[in-house]
Amino acid sequence: MPRARTALEALNFFMADMQAGIGPFLGVFLLAHGWHSGWIGTVMTIGGVAGMIMTTPAGALIDATRYKRAYVIVPGFFTVAASAIILYSQNFWVVAASQVATAVAGAAIVPAVAAITLGLVGQSGFNRQNGRNQAFNHAGNVAGAALSGYLGWLYGFPAVFILAAVFGLFTFASAALIPSAAIDHNVARGLDGGAQGGTVSAWSVLWQCRPLLMLSAALALFHLGNGAMLPLYGLAVVSGQEGNGTGFVAMTIIVAQGVMVVASLAAMRMAEREGYWLVLLISFLSLPLRGVIAAVVLEPWGVFPV
Repeated sequence: MPRARTALEALNFFMADMQAGIGPFLGVFLLAHGWHSGWIGTVMTIGGVAGMIMTTPAGALIDATRYKRAYVIVPGFFTVAASAIILYSQNFWVVAASQVATAVAGAAIVPAVAAITLGLVGQSGFNRQNGRNQAFNHAGNVAGAALSGYLGWLYGFPAVFILAAVFGLFTFASAALIPSAAIDHNVARGLDGGAQGGTVSAWSVLWQCRPLLMLSAALALFHLGNGAMLPLYGLAVVSGQEGNGTGFVAMTIIVAQGVMVVASLAAMRMAEREGYWLVLLISFLSLPLRGVIAAVVLEPWGVFPV
């Protein structure tokens, strides 16, 4: 178990930059190649919608399979390949296809890691381990952004893609180091440890459980407000010639993800003591404040409040 947990935490660290890849830098990259903000928003939206549509079937596939590590490795490979394609062509449909492929891969990777975590530590250990996972993931984002900003400043955008590919190789190695026998696939899909061949309802639970429906709606609305805020902020500052592209976007990611390392660990302990309702409430209350600050302070130093 210690070896499996160490490999799982390494997986979360390295998958951060692999999964993000060019994503955080996409707007600035396309802006530098003559794209207008409307078209940039369009391709990002296409990818986001594709990822949302695929999340449910991807989760069902991961529940059913006993090859959960493969759902990290294979989609991870396609994520890196899809990002690399943009280097060679900035045609609208090529970029849109790349964003769809990246979003679909992400829809598989995230629930696969959650299922592996649950299968390793069970329900009783999930909150604590998931908090550690998120802390390592955000730390990986900080490291990836810092290296991307530095290498992008020295060598340009191709270095950002190469870095994502290197992180991808470490991700694949980390996934392979998690012993398959350590994952209880029944526990990973919500069954008791001793249950065999049972089934877990999905849609029926969602539609019959009003609190779960309300939570789903609240999280969807939160993501609509939160997901695009940092990329839009970066575009607004860079397009106003208030900061250089790669370095400024890297700074926004470092600040945001650095805060999230601490927030993940704090949220883990808060959830253990009070439950998740307080964590969600604080998150929801902070979102409009973050949006107001981002709208008012369109300066490079404004990244620190947001």
